[in-house]
Amino acid sequence: MPAVASDLPEKPVEWHISAGRATYSQDRDLYIAKEDVVITGGNTRLEADHLEFNNTSKQALAKGNVLLISGDDTISCQTMDINLVSKTGTIYNGTLFIEESHFYIKGDRIEKTGKDTYTADKASITSCSGPVPDWKISGKDIKVTLEGYGTLKHATLWAKKAPVMYAPYLAFPVKTQRETGFLTPVLTHSSRKGFEYEQPLFLALSRSTDATIYMDYMEKRGIKTGLEYRYILSEHSRGTLLYDFLHDRQTGDKDPDNKDYNYDATPDRTNSDRYWFRMKHDQIFPDHWSLKLDLDYVSDADYLREFDDGPSGFDNVAACFEDSFGRGLDDDYETIRENRLNLSRIWSDYSLNIEMNWQDNVTARQNHTDDTTLKSLPSILFSKLKQKSATLPLYYNFDSELNYFYRKDTTQSLVRGSRADLYPRVHFPVKFSRFLSIEPSLGLRETLWLTDDYERLSRKEDSFHHRELYDFELELSTELSRVFNTFNWFADRIKHDMQPFIRYNYIPDTDQDDLPGFDTLDTIERENIISWELVNRFTSRKKVFNKRSDEIEDVYREFARIKLSQAFDINREKDDMRHPFSDIFLESELTLNRFIVLEENVKWSPYDNCFTANETGVLLNTPMGNMTTSYRYIKDTSESFYISLVRMLTPEITAHAAVEKDFYKNELIESSAGITLRKQCWSLSMGIKNEPDDTSFAFMIELHGIGGFGSL
Repeated sequence: MPAVASDLPEKPVEWHISAGRATYSQDRDLYIAKEDVVITGGNTRLEADHLEFNNTSKQALAKGNVLLISGDDTISCQTMDINLVSKTGTIYNGTLFIEESHFYIKGDRIEKTGKDTYTADKASITSCSGPVPDWKISGKDIKVTLEGYGTLKHATLWAKKAPVMYAPYLAFPVKTQRETGFLTPVLTHSSRKGFEYEQPLFLALSRSTDATIYMDYMEKRGIKTGLEYRYILSEHSRGTLLYDFLHDRQTGDKDPDNKDYNYDATPDRTNSDRYWFRMKHDQIFPDHWSLKLDLDYVSDADYLREFDDGPSGFDNVAACFEDSFGRGLDDDYETIRENRLNLSRIWSDYSLNIEMNWQDNVTARQNHTDDTTLKSLPSILFSKLKQKSATLPLYYNFDSELNYFYRKDTTQSLVRGSRADLYPRVHFPVKFSRFLSIEPSLGLRETLWLTDDYERLSRKEDSFHHRELYDFELELSTELSRVFNTFNWFADRIKHDMQPFIRYNYIPDTDQDDLPGFDTLDTIERENIISWELVNRFTSRKKVFNKRSDEIEDVYREFARIKLSQAFDINREKDDMRHPFSDIFLESELTLNRFIVLEENVKWSPYDNCFTANETGVLLNTPMGNMTTSYRYIKDTSESFYISLVRMLTPEITAHAAVEKDFYKNELIESSAGITLRKQCWSLSMGIKNEPDDTSFAFMIELHGIGGFGSL
């Protein structure tokens, strides 16, 4: 039986009623329906045991097992008196369920005051399912706006049936989209900072911009304020900038308990005003031009390591930059920070990069000493990719760069200057049948310098310098392969590719004593080296049933790569120098399946018959947890071990632990452990981290749907 709404100012909504029994009063334009009643119109569906619907006013009175579905949200109750057009009315003994955030609001009498607004004298809120939820918050004078906030007075937090916390007033988010409001606060305690409370405030400024304001209270250090601003200009043009400021109560490198935590190679801090500005920006221009901007300016050399955790700390910011822009930050221990502006254009065969590079020496600035760091303002790099000549049986490529270098201070007389470097190269590849390839190549390099106030040793001062240099390379290679039939659980077939290489590199000995010295390109060492390399690759093929296509397909996967290499220095042999042979270098990676990955990189000395370097990594990833280990060793320099374990103890409980130790210095770098309990509607995480100069404890209680407090 259709009931048409014909007098609405907007598009009319046609309401359809189905029921086991129904009557219609023409005088009152009233439908009365019973037994499995369903009324639908637009995106609204109302179910009940009994329904009285006035077709003129669109007022509906539903009784018995009432269920109203509007969009993704539902209301279930015993009785509902509602206007289906204005979406206002009264819900008796009912529950409002918000699907996307899995959020319930329950009350004896709930007033629906608008399409997305509700009020109640007494009610409770929770994100837990079931008649007795794990947690709920009850209160009085409740007001809720979907995609906005809810408020209630005299709020009581219940764990099951036990009250555990009271607040005279509480505000909570009821939203599924980004909107201005407070984010989850961070609470920690550490020996260096004392009790710490950090409260972020998110600001949804527009559809393409937002910001977060941070207020970080540290019991021993003061209040650190911060701002993060994010903007999107187009699909591929965006930026993020952050700024922190702290007036530190503590100066020097001692805490109030006289515990020394001075970092190696950094000066004793005397400043109280501490700050850090960092920014990334990507911009795409018409005609395939692109711009990248990186800024990193910090007040002192210890700031980044002292404030490395939390939402605005170094670790989180570096990871976010890496995810959003594909490039992170210099390591937190680096006291020379890179600031860079790059404008580039890529063609099919050419590329152009124009870059301004400013290396900020934090230590020199902090101590007011000479800053001898080299800046490049600007550098222009133009390259032509390797391609075949149209008339000759050869290939060629071309690299060039133009630099202007600058030092603010220097202990030498070289302060600033320009350098142009032109480097064309030709290749003559020859292939003998399918077994042997030979490729000789010749490079010609012309380098020009123009410097100010330059004088090297006792030579006559001259502002113009030049260098002509050539280099020669010869490469012999082949490729052998064989396919093995296996027919087991691992693979049906395994292909082994073996690629041996022999290379000869030659650069003549050239007098470069009178040349300026800006970077490594200014002094190119002679070279007369023969090297060999053997690369082995193993690829598996396995037949797998594809459920989507309902067909059996061949799946190929490179599961192992092993590379061996060594070099022989002819010049060292001619000069009767020791050890003309280099260490033997082994690089290997083995991926047995999606659970086990092994990496091994070692160097072996043929003279000392021992390992001079070793880096071993193991990754075990299973449905019940994962393990990551890393061992690094450099002879007479360093030796460290790192292990991280994550284990699912039960479907709800996960434990994690990590240890990193420096065996060379015989000290613990860092150790941490924690446990996480995840329930359907809440979670609890606790952890402790121990460093040589700081011990911190952190926890996070998350009530799904309204947020939480603590720190991850």
